[in-house]
Amino acid sequence: MEIGFEAKVYHIGLSIGFFSKDHIIAWADKVIDLLEVTDIPDMVFELSMVKKEEDIPRLLIELCTNTEEEKALKTIVGMINLSYKNKHYTLYETCEILYRLSNYVDSDHEWNGYLYAITGNLELALDGYGDVDTSRVEIEEFLLEHEKYSELFDLNSLPNQPLIKEFKPRKEHILLDVSRVVTPADLHMILKRQLDFPDVYGMNWNAFWDVITGMVKLPMKITITGWEVLEERLPKEADSLKELLKDYSLRYTNEIFTVEYEQKSEISSN
Repeated sequence: MEIGFEAKVYHIGLSIGFFSKDHIIAWADKVIDLLEVTDIPDMVFELSMVKKEEDIPRLLIELCTNTEEEKALKTIVGMINLSYKNKHYTLYETCEILYRLSNYVDSDHEWNGYLYAITGNLELALDGYGDVDTSRVEIEEFLLEHEKYSELFDLNSLPNQPLIKEFKPRKEHILLDVSRVVTPADLHMILKRQLDFPDVYGMNWNAFWDVITGMVKLPMKITITGWEVLEERLPKEADSLKELLKDYSLRYTNEIFTVEYEQKSEISSN
């Protein structure tokens, strides 16, 4: 059993919404059952008993040090392919998972631009601006190229149903009231609830960027009320939020996305 490799696969899968907390715990329990106690890393025991979902990524990362990420990435795609072939995922759900994977990989990775392109092509086709069959073939060919890599993993761990029951359409507009925010945790809780962040959201700015670029799609327009209160109470947090939303708009220039910051006497837009 290659614990480091399997931990890497689970970390990638969790990051893109392919695996859930329950899958990670079940895997940790399996490792404990199969290995001698002296051979089991402490992090596996912690995963088996984990309560907070935000602790899982850190524990998996500690287990997969020096693991070959490229092989793990190809393995995940092989498993996504099997889930799609076995009709556990629809074409659109598969497209959503691959879109998240495009944001997981480094910006200079060949998959970053390619996956963004083929998943974007399907979304455009579904909206009537392209051929759905052509886009479907593009995605299926990519998946099929990596089918053999699924053999590197225990297929009993393969999700047998979509982990996200329904992919929510992108919202047109959302209002964020930050006037009552007192602590950074208050701000992150509002962001998590209002923007439909997953339970594994780490409640920090690194996690915020990971989620908005790989796990959820931000609304077309965000209006933040009480902005002057946030700037006064938590200036560093306000700066971080504004800078990351600006970075998001610069990264996804082909998307409609605006943010309005409501002041006492005017509205400031980025």
